[in-house]
Amino acid sequence: MNALRVLSPSARRALVLCGLLAVAAAAAAVGQAWAIAAAITGSGTLGWLALAVIARALLGWATQVVAARAAAGAKAELRAVLLDRAMAAGPEWVTARGPGELTALATRGLDALDAYFGTFLPALVTAAVTPLGVGAVILLVDWPSALVVALTVPLIPLFAILIGRYTEDRVGDAAAADERLSGHLLELVRVLPVLTAFGRARAQAEAVRRTSEAHRRNTLGVLRVVFTSALALELIATLSVALVAVVIGLRLVSGDLPLVVGLFVLVVVPECYLPLRAAGAAHHAAADGMEAVRRVAEVPEVPPGGGRAVSDFAELRVEGLRVARRDGFAPDGVSLVVRPGEVVRLDSPSGSGKSTLLAVLLGFVAPTSGDVLVDGVPLAEVDMSTWRRLIGWVPQRPVFAEAVVADEVGPHDPALARDLAADALLSRRVADLSAGERQRVAVLRALARPGVRLLLLDEPTAHLDQATAAQVMSVVAKRGIAAVLVTHRAAEVPGEVTAAATVEVADGVEGAGAPLRSLLTPRTVGGAALGAAAVLCGIALTALSAWLIARAAQQPPILALSVAVVGVRTFGLARAGLRYVERLVTHDAAFRAATESRVRLWSALTGFTRPDEGLRRLVDDVDQVRDLTPRVVVPPVVVGVVAVAAVAVQTAILPVAGLVLAVAVLVAGLGGPALTSLAERRATARLAEGKRDLAARVLTLLDGAADLVAFGRDKRLRTALTRADAELTARARSQAFGAGAGSALITAALGLAAVVSLGLAGGLNPVLVPVVALVPLALADALLLLPPAVSHLAPLRAAQRRTTSLVARPSTVRVSENCVITGDLRWPGASTPAVRGVELELPAGARVAVVGPSGAGKSTLIAALLGFVGDASRPAKVAWCPQDPMLIASTVRENLRLAAPATDAEMLAALRQAGLPDLLDAQAKTLSGGEAQRVSLARALLADADLLLLDEPTAHLDRASADQVLTAIHGVRATVVHVTHKPEEAALADFVVEVREGRAREAAYH
Repeated sequence: MNALRVLSPSARRALVLCGLLAVAAAAAAVGQAWAIAAAITGSGTLGWLALAVIARALLGWATQVVAARAAAGAKAELRAVLLDRAMAAGPEWVTARGPGELTALATRGLDALDAYFGTFLPALVTAAVTPLGVGAVILLVDWPSALVVALTVPLIPLFAILIGRYTEDRVGDAAAADERLSGHLLELVRVLPVLTAFGRARAQAEAVRRTSEAHRRNTLGVLRVVFTSALALELIATLSVALVAVVIGLRLVSGDLPLVVGLFVLVVVPECYLPLRAAGAAHHAAADGMEAVRRVAEVPEVPPGGGRAVSDFAELRVEGLRVARRDGFAPDGVSLVVRPGEVVRLDSPSGSGKSTLLAVLLGFVAPTSGDVLVDGVPLAEVDMSTWRRLIGWVPQRPVFAEAVVADEVGPHDPALARDLAADALLSRRVADLSAGERQRVAVLRALARPGVRLLLLDEPTAHLDQATAAQVMSVVAKRGIAAVLVTHRAAEVPGEVTAAATVEVADGVEGAGAPLRSLLTPRTVGGAALGAAAVLCGIALTALSAWLIARAAQQPPILALSVAVVGVRTFGLARAGLRYVERLVTHDAAFRAATESRVRLWSALTGFTRPDEGLRRLVDDVDQVRDLTPRVVVPPVVVGVVAVAAVAVQTAILPVAGLVLAVAVLVAGLGGPALTSLAERRATARLAEGKRDLAARVLTLLDGAADLVAFGRDKRLRTALTRADAELTARARSQAFGAGAGSALITAALGLAAVVSLGLAGGLNPVLVPVVALVPLALADALLLLPPAVSHLAPLRAAQRRTTSLVARPSTVRVSENCVITGDLRWPGASTPAVRGVELELPAGARVAVVGPSGAGKSTLIAALLGFVGDASRPAKVAWCPQDPMLIASTVRENLRLAAPATDAEMLAALRQAGLPDLLDAQAKTLSGGEAQRVSLARALLADADLLLLDEPTAHLDRASADQVLTAIHGVRATVVHVTHKPEEAALADFVVEVREGRAREAAYH
C-alpha cells in the first residue's frame, strides 16, 4: 500500500519541499565537486569551494527540518485516523482487537514514521533527482565514466525491489510479533496480583524470558534479510565507484583525461549511487513505519451515523432477540417491553446473555436476529448519538477516565450523592476506591447525567451490603424513569415499586539508575569496533582512490598502480561486509540486553500490587532502551576511533593539516552535539514526557471505550487527546531545528577543514594533495552520527533510569499454620489506614466470613493475607478468587494454568466444581461476567492451596450457580476466608469477622 496516499497534507507538503531542496542540493554537490577538483589542480579558488560547502550544510539542515516536521504532522494525522475509526467501530471491536495492542500501534508503532519521513522520503526524492542531474553533468564532461554509471546504477533499484518484495511479509510478521509481545506482557502485568497471590509470579519470569527470546530470534531473522539487502546495495554502489576510479586512473595513465576532470568525476560520482543506496536502505529502515500505516488502514472505516434523532421515548420493545456467541446464541430469543416509570428485571443463569442484551440496547452489538424498537422505529434507524444521551449505564465493572471521583461524576445534585451514600467519595481518587465504592460512583454517574430517560443497570449492587444495596435501589426506583435491571438478588427492586415485567432471558448455550556505561556490554563494544572498522574502510577507500587518480595523472607504469587497484576493491568489499556484521552484532546485543532487562523488571514487579506504572516500565521503557542503545551508545565509540585514526593519517601526510583536522573534529564533535542539545533541550525532555502522557491518554480512551461512548464522553476525551497530540507535534517540530543545526555545523566544519587543508598543502607532493582534501569530507559522514545520538540521549537516560530504579519489595508476610493479621493496614500512597488496629488470629481449617458495609476494608484484610499490605502471617500455599476475575486475553486453559501446571483432566474437574462445562478452548473475552467469575474460582480450586481467599465469589451468579459454588467451597480442605454481603453465606462460617468504621473484630462463633 502506498503510504503517501494515506498521509495527505503532511506527505504532499514534505514531498514538494524535499523535491525543491534535492534539486538545490544536487547543484551544490556538483559545484562543490568541481570547486575541490579545480582547487587541487590549481585552476580554481578556495572561495568558491567554501561557498559550496556552506550551501550544502544549509541545504542538509533544511531537508532535515522539513522531514522531521512532516513526520510529526503525519503521526498526529494517522493517530487521529486510527482512534476515530476504532471508536467508530465500537467498544466490542476495540475489545476484540485489544486496547493494549491498539495503544502500541498508535504510539510506538507510529513513531516508526520518523524513519519514513526523516530518512526514506528525503532519500526517495533525492534518488529521483540527483542521479539524473549528476549523471547528465558527468555525461557532458566524461562520457566513458557516464557509461559505467549508466550500466551499474540500475542494479541498485533492481536489487532493492527484488529484495524488498521478499522482506515485505517478513517485516509485517515482525511488526505483528512486536505487538503480540507488548500484548502478552500487558496481560501478564495486568494479572500480576493474581500471579503473586498464587506464588506463580517468579515462575512467569521464565515465560517472559521465552517470549522475549522468541521475539529476538524472529526479529533477527528479519534483520538478517533486511541487512543482506543493504549489504547487496552497498556492495553494488561501492564497487561501482571503485570501478569508475580504476577506469579514470587507467585513462589518466594513457593521457586521455585531464586531471581536473578525473578528480571532479571521482568526487561527484558517488552522488549517483549514494541516494539510490540510501533510498533502498531507508526503505527497509522505514518498513516498520509503512507497516504501521498499513495496519492503521486495516481498521474498518465506519460511515457516520444517521437516522432519526430522539429526545424521549414512550416504549422500548425487544422481540425475539438473538446474538451469536461462541457455539450458539446468548441471548436466545428474548422479548421484553419497558416504558417510562417501569423497572424490568432480568434474572437468568450466568452466561445466558443479559449483559449482551444491554450492549445491544447501547448499540455496541448488532443482533443476529430479532428486533429492537424505539416507539416502533428499529434501533438501527435511530441516531445513536441522540439515543445514547437518554441512557444512563452502570456496567458490571465500570471504567473511569478521570482521576478524581468528582471530575468523573460531573455536575450533580448533592442530595443525590447523599442518598447514594457517595457524597464522601467525591474528593477521593478513583484508584483508591473499593469495588463496592466504584459501583456506587457508577450509579451516581448514571443518575447524574442530564436528560437520562433509560437506566441500564448490570448488577449495580453486586458488591454492596444489603442495606446499601437497598438504599441504592430505592434511589433508582424513585427516579421514575425506565430501567432494565440485570441482577441475581431477588429483593433487588424495592417493594414500593412494582416491576412491570420480570423477564427470564432464554438460556443461551453455556459454554537511581545504573550509569549509561552499563549498556556497553561486550557484544555492544564488539559491534562498535566493527562499525569503526567499516567507517575506516570507507575513509581508506576515498583516500586510496584519490591517491590512485593523482598518481595515474603522472602516467607511471601500470604495474605501479596495481596494488592501489587491489586496495580499492578490498576496502570497498570490507566496508560493506563489516557494516553488515556490525549491524547484526549490535542489534543482537540490544535484544539480548532487553530480554535480561525484562526478566529483572518482572522479578522486581512481583512485589507491586498496582502494576499500571510497571506496565509502562516493562514494555515501553525496555523497548526504548533497546532501540536507542545502538543510536546513542555505539556512535560515540565509532566516532572516537575513526577520528583518532583520520587525524593520525592526516598528521602523517601533513602535520599542519592534521592540526586543522583535529581542531575541526573538536569543533564538530563537541559543537554539533552541543548545538543540538542546546536547541532542543526543553523540546526533548518535554517530548518524552508528552509521549508518555499521550500513551496513557490513548490507553484510557480505548480501555474505557464502552463507558465513554455510553456516556458521550468519548468526544470530550478525544478532543483533549487531540490537543495533547497537537502540543506533542509542536514539540517535535521544535526539536527538528536542533537536530538539523547540529548536522549543519558538522558538515560546515569538516568541509571548511578541507578548504583550509588545501590552502596549506602548497608544497606537498601533488599525489597526496587530494588525500589531504578528501579525508575531512569522508570523516564528516562519521561525525554526523553524533547529533541524533544526543537527541536520543535524554530519553534513553530517563528510560534506563526508570528500568534500573525499580527494586523488588520484600514480602512482609510470614509463613505459619494459622492466619494472623496485626496492626494498621495502609495501602501504598494512602494518607490514612484502610483498617486500624487489627488483631485477628484465624485457626487452621476454619471457615471465616468477612462482612461489613461496602468500602469498609474487607478486601484490605484479604490483601494483608496476600502480603500486599500490612503485617500478617499465613500458610505458604495460597489461592485467591478476587472480585475482578483478572483473566488474561487468552483461552480458559491458559488462565487456569496461571494457578498451577495441570493436565486437561484436572482443569476440567476444576471447571465442573465451579459449575462450568468444558470451556478450556474458549477465549476469556467471550465469557459472561458470571462465567468469568467461576473460571476465577476454578483457578483457585485448581491450586489445591492451604488458604483459600474468596472475595465475593457469588456476586454475579444466579441462585442455582451460587449454591453450586458454595458446595464446591464447602468441600475444600483448607482455611477459607470468604468476603460476602449475603447473610446466608455468612451463616455457613465458623467465624464471622465484621469490618466497620475502619475496625475489624470477631463478631460471632458458630
